[in-house]
Amino acid sequence: MKKPRPGRKYRLRLYERLFEMLVWPSFFLPIAFFVLWWISFDTPVPIAGRNLILIAAVVSWLLYIGSLAAPRRCYVQCHADYVLISTATYRLSISYSRVGNIVPVHFGGKYPLSRQGWSQRTFLEPLFREQATGQLTVVAMQLKKYPLPLPWLKLWFNDYMFFLRQDGAGFLFMVRDWMALSHELEDYRENWRARRSARGAKGVSVASRVLSKGDRRR
Repeated sequence: MKKPRPGRKYRLRLYERLFEMLVWPSFFLPIAFFVLWWISFDTPVPIAGRNLILIAAVVSWLLYIGSLAAPRRCYVQCHADYVLISTATYRLSISYSRVGNIVPVHFGGKYPLSRQGWSQRTFLEPLFREQATGQLTVVAMQLKKYPLPLPWLKLWFNDYMFFLRQDGAGFLFMVRDWMALSHELEDYRENWRARRSARGAKGVSVASRVLSKGDRRR
């Protein structure tokens, strides 16, 4: 059986929301630093201080460019033998052998909006309003075990992407088209299982032929 080509890239809404919040501050910040740098020529500011302001302006401008480009690198994608979870700074491949149930769940049932802190509510509220039901359906991918230690993974992925501790290991994928992602994950996993079974059957068939030849020689 032929391996399928990589599937669609489903952008992670948590990261799109994060960078949406960063775009305007990171746009005005370099402008403010540049104005300060320009004014510094008319004031008794040391050259070192003036250079620091210019460096801050350049760094802020790079942050703005990054906030525009980074969302494209934050996605989940099905591959023939694994699921790829990508962010702007880290990529994680998870074999289908680790994957358990794949089901849609209400994000608010896992992380009730009313129980989140003020800053978290400000961050999440627009995401809840995107779906008419207000429930914010996400795709839950259960794992037999995390491929790496959980504390390490939480350094690179948003906390809201993980199952609650009492629910075991797993990821929550918040994407715009959760139905399509759910079906795609199931289809790719079934294809992987079928190819693995076919390889096993082929191995048994080859072994049987070798044994039968040995019997005939006797």
